[in-house]
Amino acid sequence: MKKAKKVKPPIDRVQAAYDAGLTSKEVEERVQKGYTNTTEDPNKKTPMQILANNLFTFFNTVLFIIAFVFIGFMIYLNAIGRSDIVNSYFGFSKFVFLIPAIMNVAMGSFQEFQSMKTIQKLRIVTSTKSKVVRDGKVESIDAAQIVLDDVVALSAGEQATADLIVLNGEVDVDESMLTGESDLIKKTAGDTILSGSSIIVGSARCRAEKIGNDTYAAELTRKVKNSSGHKSELMSSIMKIIKVLTVCLCVAIVVSTVTLAIKISATGNDPTIWNGLTLSLKDPVTWSLIVLTDGMFGVGMIPSGLVLTTSVALMVSIAGLTKKKTLVQELYSLENLSRVDVICLDKTGTLTDGTMSVSELKQFDDSAEQHIRVLMGATDERNATSEAVFQYFGADQSADIREKIPFSSANKYSGIVYGDGRKLLMGAPEYLLPQEDERLSYVTERAKEGNRVIAVTLDGVLIAFIAIEDHIRETAADTLKFFRENGVTVKVISGDNPLTVSMIAQKCGIVNADKYISLAGVPLEDIPSIAEEYTVFARVSPEQKEALVKALQANKHKVAMTGDGVNDILALRRSDSSITFAKASEAAKSCSDVILLDNDFSHLKEVVGEGRRVIGNTQKTSVLYLMKSIAVFILAFALIPFSKGQMWFSIENMYMLEAAVIGTGGFLLSLEPRRTPVSGSFLKKIVSQAVCAGALGAIAVLLPILLNVLPKALGNAPVIADINVRSMMTVMLSIAGIIVVFSMCIPFNKYRAIALTCVVAVAATLGLLLPSAYIGGSTIGADMLAFDKAAGQTIFDSQLVQEMFRPLNSPLVRALVSDINNYIVLRMFLYIAIPLFIIIRFTLESKLDESDPDRRLNRSYVFGKRLILASGLVLILHAMLSIVEVLTNTGSFLTESLLGDGNTAVYFNIFYAIVYIIVGALGYRMWTNPTKRLTTITFIAGMVLISLAMAPMTTAENEAVSQSALMIIDSAVASAVVLAYFIGCSLIFLNIISTDNKPTVATSQQ
Repeated sequence: MKKAKKVKPPIDRVQAAYDAGLTSKEVEERVQKGYTNTTEDPNKKTPMQILANNLFTFFNTVLFIIAFVFIGFMIYLNAIGRSDIVNSYFGFSKFVFLIPAIMNVAMGSFQEFQSMKTIQKLRIVTSTKSKVVRDGKVESIDAAQIVLDDVVALSAGEQATADLIVLNGEVDVDESMLTGESDLIKKTAGDTILSGSSIIVGSARCRAEKIGNDTYAAELTRKVKNSSGHKSELMSSIMKIIKVLTVCLCVAIVVSTVTLAIKISATGNDPTIWNGLTLSLKDPVTWSLIVLTDGMFGVGMIPSGLVLTTSVALMVSIAGLTKKKTLVQELYSLENLSRVDVICLDKTGTLTDGTMSVSELKQFDDSAEQHIRVLMGATDERNATSEAVFQYFGADQSADIREKIPFSSANKYSGIVYGDGRKLLMGAPEYLLPQEDERLSYVTERAKEGNRVIAVTLDGVLIAFIAIEDHIRETAADTLKFFRENGVTVKVISGDNPLTVSMIAQKCGIVNADKYISLAGVPLEDIPSIAEEYTVFARVSPEQKEALVKALQANKHKVAMTGDGVNDILALRRSDSSITFAKASEAAKSCSDVILLDNDFSHLKEVVGEGRRVIGNTQKTSVLYLMKSIAVFILAFALIPFSKGQMWFSIENMYMLEAAVIGTGGFLLSLEPRRTPVSGSFLKKIVSQAVCAGALGAIAVLLPILLNVLPKALGNAPVIADINVRSMMTVMLSIAGIIVVFSMCIPFNKYRAIALTCVVAVAATLGLLLPSAYIGGSTIGADMLAFDKAAGQTIFDSQLVQEMFRPLNSPLVRALVSDINNYIVLRMFLYIAIPLFIIIRFTLESKLDESDPDRRLNRSYVFGKRLILASGLVLILHAMLSIVEVLTNTGSFLTESLLGDGNTAVYFNIFYAIVYIIVGALGYRMWTNPTKRLTTITFIAGMVLISLAMAPMTTAENEAVSQSALMIIDSAVASAVVLAYFIGCSLIFLNIISTDNKPTVATSQQ
């Protein structure tokens, strides 16, 4: 419901004189009656709105509905005397899925509160200022303090903040933000200047005709910020994913309900299928179990926190940047900056600190200094150049002046006309002197030293050259080095002399700064052909700046633009990401994504770095969230053929994956420092990886069921015992998630190694803390807290507390670890899943990322690198498991059959472990940097390794080997990994030898 518009009390309008303005009494009356230039911000949220927005998201709503439905069934079942079903199926562990949802709401709301407070404080610093005339005096106030009928003083570089009528003066106005036309429009007395118009040339005094919500101001600001079409690929991709998942969720629930109803109607009378229960579609217990299963799919398919985690990560970064004096005006501006690969810099105020000084005066007339002082005395508004000239020469306001000629970007000069008609001009020598003038050589000589030169002419006759020196920022070189090392090309765009700009760029360390060109007189249609060729562009007009940005974008570059003047507005709006400074014109600030509050260009390192970190890491965490959703959707169909259907799987089976892998792994990976550019389609990258990860998770769940059901169907003993099926489903699903995290940590560094270790540690801790739920996939109900008080027992004797403090005594854990088949199945799953997933992941990434250097290399060479990486990592894992075998005294079956029990077998195992670790490390090193020497060493090591691996297989004749087909398969898989390693190093070796040469380019470290 819209708020009713507040009716203001009537007020008498005042036509104040342009040089007197309103009186203090008139201003006070307008303030009291509400006639101020304030607007309602439609985007501003109250604390309750922030909380509601975070609480009532689509996914949260679904989760809360599932929880309420569960509670409803619990109440009903207790009422009809079926508390046994409540304890067995509706224990409190069924509601653990609400914990991450509630935490997401709490963290998201808190962070948004904090970010809102911080950003509101900083917006006060950057609030728009205006000059008004009151009681005959000019004063500077916040634009929001302008009142109706105020006399507003405008000058070049400012923006109209209310709808104004010109009373006195003359200005050239850029109304492109309103009309889309970039032609300047002259405004004189009686003309209207709409709010948001930019003053390019001249000065005027105007009356505030319309203010606040009656003007274009609030709407205009939003339009300007969005006029460049800056869109968030990240959020649009996530919203597409949400729409697809919503449809999939509905399909999964319908499929689960229908198939379970059909199965129960056919086999509901068989208690051996339904865990000792007899089910009927007329029994509410049956429907409670069906709804429970449907709820599992709802919980499983919802990527809890995907949107919220992304938004919170961005808000945390933005709040952190504000503390470093950097204001990011839009949430997804960080994403746009993270994708930038070309940044266009304005020399003045960016490479230089904006201050200048006169280094030399070359006179051609003895009266030159006096004429310069007259020019300074006639200047109303001073920029950095005129300030330097004023500081050096001073000013003279006693001369008879008929007319002032304001500076414009089109003609590159300003000046005056004396009372006697003589015209005195000061500006760019190229515009004031003919090209054949030999004296222009002085301009070139000074430009080689990094100086710019201003010419002063009197009636077209040169009377002086003024050499101006820019002060280069102390942080410029280091900032530009950061861009160079992080794959961002720097272009310098300036209105100054090309040689001067080039010399300053070279001093700052910009690559190819010697490639410069003047765009004076260059038509717009010729700019695309030179945009890539040159680094420094000088004598650039506002339209040419915009054309340069468009040309670079046409070549598939993501372009950032810095600027601080009204002449930069067109380019700022056109760019993918716009950056300005606190001292910039109000027009430039209004259309920029990022404002550097202390005018320090070096903060861009932190802005780009934060953007790359957040977006790059969000891609990783999104894969983890979607892995669970896709796996559960696959299971909705894959479990149909089995007798219990979808009831094989429970909510508890997912808790270890959610807490250890998605929760811990996603959180740690989202904080990893990252500087590599973000490239490729976000949606394609995460969907392709998530589908692979989801398929891996589904296989991990189905494998224990198959190894239990199929042998029994064939009349044999199950490979996975009945008591261990649920436990193995949980463990293997969690291991599948750890494999995905493992692949994301490649190439390893210290931080990623710690993150992976933490994921494994959290999974192990949770599994041992509450094995019934986190491993067994069973409900934890009130019955697990029961104890016999009459027998002297306490709460510490209950099953739940005993599990928490003595997990290894749990029957479930004992059954899991005592069966050697479980160990072999897990090991084979690791040996097969790790290499396949790594190879598929890198292959898909390479196909989807056009910037991947692997796309330019020989296919067999690339495949060899991926094969040796995957198999090498498995060899290291195999070595670790062998060491575990030694420590647990289980030994290696083939080794024992060859050498017998005892120290010899132990030493042999240790020897193999050391060899595998060395060879695996060589394989990883080969993937990162395959030199000819390293390739040769690795090839020889591969030959030795395959010989050692084949020796036990060819010499073992012990009959016991044939007693376990599972162990034979296990040994064969291990040997296949060794063979894959040898094939990989052979492919690399042949490619390196054939190129006769130098180190090969390393694979992109993704």
